[in-house]
Amino acid sequence: MLRACNEVTDYYEFQRHLFEAVYRVEERRAQCSRVLKRLRRGKSLPTGLPPPHEGDPHSVENWELEAYVFERLARQLRTVGDGLAWRCYGYDRRVILALSRNESAGPMFGKKGLGFELGRVEELWKTKGNFALLHDLTNCLRIADLTEFDANGAWLREVKSTPRTDKAQINRMQVAIDALMHGGSLPGFTSAHFVELSEVYDTNLRQLDDAIQLAKKHGARGMRLPLGRTLVAMSLIQSQRRWHDNPAEGARVMESVRQQAIKRAGIANSVHHVKGNSGDLASRSPVMAPWSIYPLTAEECAQIICDLLVFETLIPAETLVGCLERVGLGAEVVLPPVSGALTPNQDVLRVRWRNRTLTLHNPGLSILLFELVKPDVWARGMLEAISLPDPPESPVLVFAREADVWLARKDAARSVDALR
Repeated sequence: MLRACNEVTDYYEFQRHLFEAVYRVEERRAQCSRVLKRLRRGKSLPTGLPPPHEGDPHSVENWELEAYVFERLARQLRTVGDGLAWRCYGYDRRVILALSRNESAGPMFGKKGLGFELGRVEELWKTKGNFALLHDLTNCLRIADLTEFDANGAWLREVKSTPRTDKAQINRMQVAIDALMHGGSLPGFTSAHFVELSEVYDTNLRQLDDAIQLAKKHGARGMRLPLGRTLVAMSLIQSQRRWHDNPAEGARVMESVRQQAIKRAGIANSVHHVKGNSGDLASRSPVMAPWSIYPLTAEECAQIICDLLVFETLIPAETLVGCLERVGLGAEVVLPPVSGALTPNQDVLRVRWRNRTLTLHNPGLSILLFELVKPDVWARGMLEAISLPDPPESPVLVFAREADVWLARKDAARSVDALR
C-alpha cells in the first residue's frame, strides 16, 4: 500500500489503515501484559479476553510467548511507519536524525491525548485538505506529535488536551528546526552538528539484491564484496522447503555458506570482524534507514521486516583502517582482541588528521553494515568532515544525493511531491 501511494489522498488512506493495524496489535499487547500481571500474582484470568493462540490459557509461558509475538508485530508495523516518514520527508536523513533525538513515546494504545492527536489529523484533512503524519505510527519521529504538509512545506505540530504549553517540548522542536535550518546542534547533543558532504552516497545494495535472489532459490548464498567484505543472505522460506525434515542439515549448510564467503574474501585470519545481522532489527534503532524503503520489491522488504529473509555482512576492522589510510587519514582499531557482540556505544576506530582525533562508535558503522555504503566512499566522507576549517566535535555525516538510492526501488511510485 505504501509503495502504491501517488496522491495525497493515498497517504491519508494508507495512514488510516496503518493506524488500525498498529492499534489492534498494541491493544493485544496490553491484554497480554494485564494477564501476565494477574497470573504472576496467582490471580485468575480476566474475563472476556481471547485466549493465547496456542496452548493452555492458564500458562504464564504461553502468555509470555503471545506478548513477545505482539511486541515484534508492533515493531514490524512501525518499520512500515518509518518508511512512510522517510518518504514524506523526501528521504532527507537530516530530518529523521534531528527528530529522532528523544526518548521513545512507547505504545500508542492507552496513550493520554491520542484522541486529540487523531482529531487534529482529521481536522487538518477536512478543513484544509492537508495530510498530517502521525508520529506515533513511527519509531523514528520522536519530537512533536504531527507533521502537517501543505503547499509551503512541512510543519511540526504539538497537540495538547489542555491549553497549557509544554515548554520543554516546544524547545526540543525549536532545537531540531535550528539544526536543520541554521546548522545548530542536534537536540540533546550540544557538540553534534550536521556535516553535509559533497561525497555522493554510493552503496552495494545492488549486490544485496543479487544475494537475496540467489537465497530465495537455494536457501542461502554468500558472496565476496570489494575491499574484503562478505555478504550472506538466507531465505527461511526456501530453507524450510529444502530442509524441512532435517533442520540440522539446513543449519550446517548455512554455516558452510558463511565460512566459504569469508574464505573467498580472504579475511578468515583477520583479527577483528565487525558483523551486522538484519535479524529482528525492525524499529530497533530510530536512526537506521528502515527496511521498508530498501531498493527491493515490497514483498522482499516485508520478508526482511519479518525475518523471513535475513542478511549478514562482515567487515574486518582492518579493512576500514586501510580505506581511511588510503585517503590520508591515520586510523587504529580500539577494540579488545576478544570475541563477542559489540556494546551499543562501543568504541571501534580512532581516526586522526593532523592534530585532530575522532572516535567512531558502533552505531556509526550501521550505514556500512546494513546500507552497504562502500567503505572507500565512507572514508572520503570522513576525510571531508575531519578536514573542515572548523569541524564540529561530533560531526553527523550526511552524504549527497542519498534519496536517489531509495527512489530506485523496483516498484517505486511517484515521490512525495504529491504532498506539497
